[in-house]
Amino acid sequence: MNTNTELFDLIKSLTSSEKRYFTLNASVQKGNKKYLKLFDLIDSQRSNDEKTLRSLKGKEDITKNFNFTKNYLTKLIFKSLLNYKNEKSTDAKLFNMLQRCRILFDKALFRQYFKTVKAGKQLAEKNERFSFLIEFMEIERQLTKKEELSGVNIEEVFDDELKILNKIRDINNYKKTVSLLFRFYRTKGMVRSEQNEKDLDECMNDLLIVSETVSDGMGMSVTAKERYLFAMSMAEEIKGNFDASYNYSTKRFKLISNNINVFDESLFDSYKDSVLSAVYSASISRKFAKAEKHLDSLKINSGKTEINDLNIMLSELHYNLLRVLNGKVNKNKNTILAETEKFLKRNKNKITINTFNLIVYRLSAIHFFEKNYNECLRIFGEYSLEKNSGLSPFIEPYARMLLILIHFEMKDHKLLQYMIPSAKKYLRSRNALHKTEDTVLNFISKMSKQNKNTNQKTLLSELTNDLIRFKKDKYEKNAFEYFDYLRWIKNINY
Repeated sequence: MNTNTELFDLIKSLTSSEKRYFTLNASVQKGNKKYLKLFDLIDSQRSNDEKTLRSLKGKEDITKNFNFTKNYLTKLIFKSLLNYKNEKSTDAKLFNMLQRCRILFDKALFRQYFKTVKAGKQLAEKNERFSFLIEFMEIERQLTKKEELSGVNIEEVFDDELKILNKIRDINNYKKTVSLLFRFYRTKGMVRSEQNEKDLDECMNDLLIVSETVSDGMGMSVTAKERYLFAMSMAEEIKGNFDASYNYSTKRFKLISNNINVFDESLFDSYKDSVLSAVYSASISRKFAKAEKHLDSLKINSGKTEINDLNIMLSELHYNLLRVLNGKVNKNKNTILAETEKFLKRNKNKITINTFNLIVYRLSAIHFFEKNYNECLRIFGEYSLEKNSGLSPFIEPYARMLLILIHFEMKDHKLLQYMIPSAKKYLRSRNALHKTEDTVLNFISKMSKQNKNTNQKTLLSELTNDLIRFKKDKYEKNAFEYFDYLRWIKNINY
């Protein structure tokens, strides 16, 4: 029998308070309560088992009109959820106030009309519901001919509306900036050249124009400032300024925490996202104790939903992989690596290809530094990193470099004669053949052809000096965030 799990999944997604609200409201309804019996039975199941449900007999036979009862129950649950949300919803209150204004207008009850408009404007402004605020201003203007009743200065109404429209424009500019930064990172990764930096600055044009007139984003709406801080955190991360990125992440978290009423009804949970960002920013800046603190807070304050569980697992996974890569984990290293692979296999279709490829790359890099080169190749093949890295342009150059380093350590010199020219051609075509990559590839090419130890030691010494110099360079240092070349050269087997 073909069954779907939609009703089962819906019931299992409900919080305890949502279930209580549903059962209390459903229990006072008149008529047959088969749907309530079905709700309790499904809620008690560990896994979806419709066959068993259809075979049950009792005082209330739920097997009759089973599909109808399922559909009716689904509708009731959604209706209950809407009512549950609306009781606390600012948006629902504002919508009802707008409807009330229209009724009062039709009945020519103008004093109550303007009183409701004023209250609606205040609530909308307090919670930065600017679209509602514009609507209240619009209906306020409908009675301009009856201005004597309201005492409203119509010029002030238009001026206030213009201010609100400017706030909406600023929010839109910041959202656009964030989108451009995401696209920049996905396609180019971290800044590696002066041209990269110019391109990044161009993405931030709207942000920079406003920040010149508004110091540190002060004076703007809370919604705009949140996007401003997020954009600045992203930009600093892309530049490789991780401490600054973390600083902006914590400012964003505090801003949202102190103005939760502005963000509490968004489809996208800004509060949880700010904690997730803080975890990641702390991790990449090697502030692992702070990252763990943010992670603990996330676990405590997140509800039990599939998306929350996935985000927590993903944050913890990045945190652990970065700790391992930075030599901060010894005892449970193998457990972390095994759990990472389990996560990838379970959630491949639930996370973005960029996130998937970044995890696979870091996993392979860890095995590389453990000198498990066959494991590196297995991961490249099993998770199709070599094949799919083209879908993540920001990681592909580093994946190609890592693959060459693996074959170099495995002494596949004949293969390297073909791989190195191919890699150089590819990197050059992507404007990604930077000093670090070019120097390392030249070193590997020469080492693969040399046999005398004296020459190899000289080459190693030259490469070490070059890498030390590159790590201090404004742009070249960011190559080491993807792969620690100095750590590799210290343990090279030649």
